[in-house]
Amino acid sequence: MASGEDEPRNCAVCGDRATGYHFHALTCEGCKGFFRRTVTRSTGLTCPFAGRCEVNKTQRRHCPACRLQKCLDAGMKKDTSRSSVRPPPAFARLGPRTTSADALRGDQHLHGAANHQVHQ
Repeated sequence: MASGEDEPRNCAVCGDRATGYHFHALTCEGCKGFFRRTVTRSTGLTCPFAGRCEVNKTQRRHCPACRLQKCLDAGMKKDTSRSSVRPPPAFARLGPRTTSADALRGDQHLHGAANHQVHQ
């Protein structure tokens, strides 16, 4: 018998496969990104069909205003701190950068020193 943990969970906004809790609601990656972008832009969205658009996996891109409203109805909160929304940096800076010219000068210096010791 399968437990509830094994069954796939659905996004509270569009019904796609949910990846976890984002902004305090169980959502998919698409709705998470949409909500993050929409909240940071803070543009006024209006529905041309008086807010009656169906938001599902195949039609979720058709009306951003209805999708945002469904995100809010699902419990997504705008007040999440920006630091928890920002993805981690792709590369951590490990030390000072060296240019290829610096690397060549270093190699030439080492080779020159080694050649000098051999000749003496």
